[in-house]
Amino acid sequence: MASGQGFFVKALTNNPIQFKNNMRLGAINTQFFKTAKETEVQDRVWLNFTNTQGAFKQILLGYIEEATNGVDVRYDATSFNANAYIDFYSVNGAKKLSIQGRALPFEKSDVVPLGYKSTIAGEFTIAIDHAEGIFSGQQKVYLQDKLKDVIYDLSTGDYTFKTEAGTFADRFEIRYASKTTLGTGDFDTAENTLFVSVKNKEVKVTSTTENIKEVTVYDITGKLLYDKKKVNSAELQIQNLPVAHQVILVKVTLENNSIQTKKIIIQ
Repeated sequence: MASGQGFFVKALTNNPIQFKNNMRLGAINTQFFKTAKETEVQDRVWLNFTNTQGAFKQILLGYIEEATNGVDVRYDATSFNANAYIDFYSVNGAKKLSIQGRALPFEKSDVVPLGYKSTIAGEFTIAIDHAEGIFSGQQKVYLQDKLKDVIYDLSTGDYTFKTEAGTFADRFEIRYASKTTLGTGDFDTAENTLFVSVKNKEVKVTSTTENIKEVTVYDITGKLLYDKKKVNSAELQIQNLPVAHQVILVKVTLENNSIQTKKIIIQ
């Protein structure tokens, strides 16, 4: 904690809160009784959610001894949603976290869901602010945009996208491999057994293996156009979508919970 830095505290008991100099290790201070800086390196990455008008929210993901992949009182911090315009958080169960501690040893297969809320529509950016440990060069950090069906390497630059106003709890994920956990063969098979077509503005979704669990349709800004849960069928026909002459994204969840997003053009 640097001098003059503000923060929130959520107390679990009525006991007094005590601040000590050793909490200030690594802070930007040259005086005020600062103790010697420790050399311990932790595996942590800070992510920023911003727009060009000045909206800003930062979160932290860290892999540390004694933390678990569940919710830990000592390592996880709830997002207080104190910003009037945006909120950005990692998701752990029902918790929205500004700081999330994850278990060691680090596994490249780990996936961390991200959510955000915006009261304004427009263009936003997700970027790495800074990183420590394996994330400072050894390990890449990927952002998966499930709406656009994109896995983007944040280590190479910022990711910019458009959104409508609203709350979006399942659009993004942080992952550490450039492909999903499906093997290449499984992915190819899935691609060849799910079909989305359009004729006379009627969208048809067909799965030749698993039944369809859910179908959601978005425009390219992320606005939700259609959502059908509990389909429980190998085929779904969607009529009277409120669209005309535009690209739409059809997100299909199968009964085995595999997800694919198809891009089609409504003429």
